[in-house]
This record gives sequence, C-alpha cells and structure tokens, in this order.
Amino acid sequence: MPAHSTILKVFLILLILSAFSCAVNPVTGRNELMFVSEQQEIAIGKDASPSANWEFGGEYHDPALQSYLNRIVKQLWTVSERNHLPFEFHIQNSSIPNAFALPGYVAITRGLLADMENEAQFAAVMGHEIGHVMARHTAQRISKGMLQQLGLSVGAIALQGSSGSDALLQLGAIGSSLMLLKYDREQELQADRLGVKYMSEIGYDPREAVEAHKVLERSANNYMSRMKVSARSDTFMSELLSTHPRTSVRLEEINEMISVLPPYALRGDGKSANAFKRAKDQLSNKSTAYYTFDEAAQHLQKKEYSKAEGKVKEAIRLNGSEAIFHNLLGEIKLITKDFIAAETSFKKAVSLYPNFQPAVYGLGSAYFFGNKYSSAIEQFRFSISLYPQHALSHFGLGKSYYELADYSKAIPYLKAFAGSAPDHDEIHGLLGICFDRTQQMQSAVIAYKNQLQVAPDTDLGRHARKRLAEINPIL
Repeated sequence: MPAHSTILKVFLILLILSAFSCAVNPVTGRNELMFVSEQQEIAIGKDASPSANWEFGGEYHDPALQSYLNRIVKQLWTVSERNHLPFEFHIQNSSIPNAFALPGYVAITRGLLADMENEAQFAAVMGHEIGHVMARHTAQRISKGMLQQLGLSVGAIALQGSSGSDALLQLGAIGSSLMLLKYDREQELQADRLGVKYMSEIGYDPREAVEAHKVLERSANNYMSRMKVSARSDTFMSELLSTHPRTSVRLEEINEMISVLPPYALRGDGKSANAFKRAKDQLSNKSTAYYTFDEAAQHLQKKEYSKAEGKVKEAIRLNGSEAIFHNLLGEIKLITKDFIAAETSFKKAVSLYPNFQPAVYGLGSAYFFGNKYSSAIEQFRFSISLYPQHALSHFGLGKSYYELADYSKAIPYLKAFAGSAPDHDEIHGLLGICFDRTQQMQSAVIAYKNQLQVAPDTDLGRHARKRLAEINPIL
C-alpha cells in the first residue's frame, strides 16, 4: 500500500477519535477518553444482566430480606452522582462470597451476605460496587479495549497485504481480554473512596468499611476451607482475591479516606447490627443445608455421582423448600440417564420457583431425552425468554424441532448455538441436514464442510462427506 494512503487512513481515524471520544467523568469532573455513551452503558448492563444473574445461581428467594436490603441500596443510589440511572438489586443464590455491579444491576451473593455482621458493612460493600458504576469504570474498560482494537486496526492498515496484520490482530485480541479482566488499582481505590462517602452520607459509620473488607477476606477463606480448595487451584477465587485485594496497605488507605470525609451524622449507632441479624434469620437457618448442597455440587463437578446424589438428598432433608437443591438432583439424574426421575426433580424445582431458568432448561432436557419433543420445545422457549443468551437452550430447541423434522424452525436456533460453540461435534452436521432438507444447498455445503473440519469421523461427519460428494457435481 502507498505510504500516503496509509497516513490518510490513520489521519481519518484520529480525526474521528478527536470528535467523539471525549466525555466528562461524573465523579471527577475531568475530561476522559470515552467511546461509550450513557445510554449505551445502560444497554450493555441490561444485556449482560441475565448472564450475571444465572451464572451466580439466580435469585435467592426471600422477599422480606430482599425488600429490607433494597431500601439500603436505594438510599446509597440516591446520594450517588448518577442517581437518575435505573437499577435493580439482587441477592444471588451462590455460596461464593462476592458482590458486583453493572449499569442498572447491583448484586451480592448469599455467601457473602451470610457472613456480614451489620447494615453498615453491607452498605460499605454495596457503596463500593455502586461507585464503580457511578465513576463509569465498566465504560472506561470498554473504551480502553476499543482504543486498543483501533490501534490494532491502524497497525493492520499499515501492514495490509502481509501476513503480519493477521498475527498482530490475534495477539492483540488476547491482550485485550487480559487487560479488561479486572479493575485496575486506581479504579478500586476510587470505588473505596466513593463507598465510604456514600455510606457516611446516609448515616452509617464509615469505619465499618474496614471491617467489611476483613469480612470479605474471612468469608473467602472460609469458603475455600469448606470446599477444600486453594486460591491457586480455584480460578474464580484466585481472580476474586486478585481483584479485591485485602491487604493491610489497602486498609490503611481506606482509613485515610475516612479521615478526610466531610462532617457526617450517624443514624443511631451507625451499624444497626440487631435489625440486620433479624432480617437474616431465615438465611442463617439455611446455612447447614447450603453447606451440604455445596458439597453435593462439588462431587458432581468431580463426576462422583453417587456421592453427589447422597449429599443433595441430605440437603433436601434439611430444607426441602429450595428449588436449587431439587434442580441439582435433577441434573444428577439427567447425567445418569434416569430421565423419569430427572423430570420429577425438575418439576419440583419449578413448582417452588417457576422462573428458575436452570430447572426450566433441565425439564426441557428431560423431556427431550424422553422423546417428548413438543413438551421440550415449550420448556426451551421459556428458558430462552428467561435467559436469552443461554446457548444450550437454543441447541435444545433447535434439536427438538430437528427431531420433529421441522427443519426451517430448527435452523435459527442451531445457528445461534453454532455461533457460541463452533467446535461442537454435532452442530454443523445438524445444520447441514436442515439446510439440505429445506433446499438451501449453498448453506448446506458450507455446514457440511465445517462438520468435516470439526468432527469428520462421527456419523454426522460421514454423512457430511457423502452428501458433499453428491451435491458438489450438481452445484
């Protein structure tokens, strides 16, 4: 490519950047690099919230506790810099101690909540997570990733026509994902600063922010001890502890932040431990059952199905009203191909929590393997309405239509799954047959060729090879 052409393209890119990339941070008041508008930020949070919800166990069902804590979060949100933004507060049904926030979505896990001692500690953690949203930290991370990709595009332009551009883009994609994996130190400190500010403004003792950090570290250590894992061996816990460091240096920094706060007035003793303990009574009473459930889930992960079944049945004996317990038993029965028992367990889970997506999906799977394809379709469609990005629900729905020979309806769902799992050993062959049966021969050829690349020695691979030999002379 001529040098002047490359320079012109780079100049145009930089010109676009200068026109659209500057925004005022609502917390600092300073101009900063920003490619994401506030409306886009809200949309990103809305799109991501179903994944965040279901990947952390779905909603923990305790309406009284939910309402009690939501009031505190609402007060924190009201004193924040962008209180016009919409938000929902959720208690995630996971024993992993964690809290997080997306634009429009604020959450704490059951595991961390169970270990907290008072309202002030809860307010500190939620204030910290809200601070990430108000300071636009997620949008900053996205903008940095976009900038890096833009830089790579410029590099690709300069290297156009050579193999170097492809290598550069591949290396850059890996770097981007690592760079955006966690908040940086300055963002964490800013969220700490905002958290103690918000909690003090609504009457909580900001010194409890220090105790909240200690609770999180203790909660993480207790969880790993119960599950007999270490931070080094557990990828998620290692990431959690690296993104939320709880060192003495960090605590000293928070104490310094508290010392420079403007005057504040405590509400009562600034902690409200007794009210908090009463609100958590039901949660505390379920701890033993959930510890047993966690053991069952760990056995299932290790493919120790008999031990997993024994433990989850013990959890159900301790507390039979938790949908997630019956869902796990359904999963065990599904894996061990006892489809009638699986159907029974998933139905029980759904009766306790009608919108519990894992059980809705599980019931669809039990119907599918029991050859009840029309019933499976109904459940998979409901599952997708609850969790639109759930790839396996799309696959199950596509396969159900396929089994009923309704190939045109199968195609969009199988395509959606192929986009999420391009190396799956069946998906391209199934798509090839669907395209083939609906006379979309060019698409069939592409799908069959993909099947041969991914899994040529399966029945679908052999069918793909046979059909390609028959179709190609015609085309």
